Amino acid sequence: MKLESDSILLSSQKIGNRIAQNRFVAQPMEGNDAVGGKVSDRAIKRYAKLAEGKWGVIVIEALAVADDALARKNQMVINSENLPGLKALVQAMKAVDPNVLVLFQVTHSGRKSGRDFSRPTALYKAESWEHLLTTEEIDEIQRLFIEAALLSEAAGADGVDFKMCHGYLGCEMLRPGNQRSDKWGGSFENRTRFLAESIPQIKTRLTNKDFIIGSRISYWEGIKGGCGTASASDAVEDLCEMDLVISLMADLGMDYVNVSAGIPGVTSEITRPTATSKWFYLHQFRYARRAKALVGDRMMVFGSAYSVLQEEGVREAESNIRLGYADFAGWGRQTLSDPLFPKRLALGDEVDYCKLCSGCSKLMIKQEEVGCIIYPSLN
Repeated sequence: MKLESDSILLSSQKIGNRIAQNRFVAQPMEGNDAVGGKVSDRAIKRYAKLAEGKWGVIVIEALAVADDALARKNQMVINSENLPGLKALVQAMKAVDPNVLVLFQVTHSGRKSGRDFSRPTALYKAESWEHLLTTEEIDEIQRLFIEAALLSEAAGADGVDFKMCHGYLGCEMLRPGNQRSDKWGGSFENRTRFLAESIPQIKTRLTNKDFIIGSRISYWEGIKGGCGTASASDAVEDLCEMDLVISLMADLGMDYVNVSAGIPGVTSEITRPTATSKWFYLHQFRYARRAKALVGDRMMVFGSAYSVLQEEGVREAESNIRLGYADFAGWGRQTLSDPLFPKRLALGDEVDYCKLCSGCSKLMIKQEEVGCIIYPSLN
C-alpha cells in the first residue's frame, strides 16, 4: 500500500519542545548484541538501518543502568565508560536522518535479571534465590536512573524513556502488590516516589531544556497485584490507580506516555498479541484512548500493538490518530521485519510485514542475537 501525501501518519507533531517529522514510532526492541555492555558494530548498523526508514521517533532498546541489572547477557549498559559508543550510535543515526528523534530507554531488570549472568534482585517478596533490595540499594538505583538520563543527553539523544513497563523494576515499583514497609512501597505516594523525585532532579540538571522525557508503562499487567489492579490481592482490571500515575506524569511535566500492557513471558499475549490472540490489540487501543482522554494536550500518547494487524495496522493507526485516541503509533516487531517501514509506505514500495512467527522472541529467550528470522535486514 501507499500512504496518501496528506495521511496523518506522515504529518509532523510537536512532542515537548521538539517536532517529530511524522507519527511513526519505532518501539524499543532489544538486539542482545552488546560487547561487554558496550555498543557493538552490529548495533550501530541496526540503528543506522532503522534511521534510514524515516521514522518520526526511534526509541533505543532498554539500556541497563548497571552491569548487574541485565535481562539479556549481551544487553547494552549506559554508564560513563560506555558513553563514546552511545555517542557513535546517535551520530550514525543522525548522519542517515538528521530529523529523526532518538530516545534512550533506560531500565533496571530487577527480578527479570537472569540467574546465569547477573544477581537477581527482587523489589518485594523475594524467592529463596533472589536478593531483596534494601532501601539504600533502591536509592542507588534511582541515582543511576538520573545519571542515565543525563548521560543520554551527553550522548546526543533527544530524550529519555523511563522503562516502567513489562515487569521490570520500574513497573514493580508501581504495583499495588509492592507492599514494602519503607519509603519505596505501600502507599501510592511511596510507589510513585521513583518518578516523582527523579523527574524534577533530571529537569534541573539538564543542559538542553528541550530534552524529551517520557515513560513506557503497562496499563494492566494481568497478574494479581499488578499494575492496573485495585489491590495487592486482585487481578481483575481496575485502571483507576494507573490513571493517577499518568496524571502524575503530566503534572511532572513529562512529555509523553508510551502505553503498553502485560508482561512478556508471563502475560505475553497482552503485550504482544499473536495471530491466535489478535483481538488483544483492542485492549491496547482502549488503553491509549483512555490515556489521551486523561492528559489531553499536556502529554503526547504513543499507542502500541499495531504489528499484529500487519497492513491493516496502518489504517487503524491513521484512524486512531484522526479520532484523537493517540498522537503517535508504535511498531515493535515490524521494525525487525522491515526497518524501512515508514519510508516504504510513503513511497508505495513493497513492505515486509511481520509474519507473527515469534522467531525474534525465541532468539531473545535463547540469549542469541535478535533479528527477524524471515527478513534478516542486516544480511
